[in-house]
Amino acid sequence: MRSTPLRAALAALIVLGAAAAARPQGATTTEPGRITLEDFKKQLDAGKLMVIDVRSEESYRGGHIPGSISVPLSQLEQRLPQLKASKKPIVAYCA
Repeated sequence: MRSTPLRAALAALIVLGAAAAARPQGATTTEPGRITLEDFKKQLDAGKLMVIDVRSEESYRGGHIPGSISVPLSQLEQRLPQLKASKKPIVAYCA
């Protein structure tokens, strides 16, 4: 995977959802927070985040964030119970 799309995807993740993992335990806000790219990488490497790629399976096979799983948007609703069962913050991306 080329580094430019990866950086763009990671930047989108940081802004849109990865901060849920950094939110204090018991926080009830639905507003996304922000974390640094370094913190995102640490949390991902430690297995504290579930990163899902909502693009088509074909796009996923063409390149994706290492450690992410393919959950095409058309399957997201039916797979949501399975994803929530992981008890990890879920970060979705489509770039």
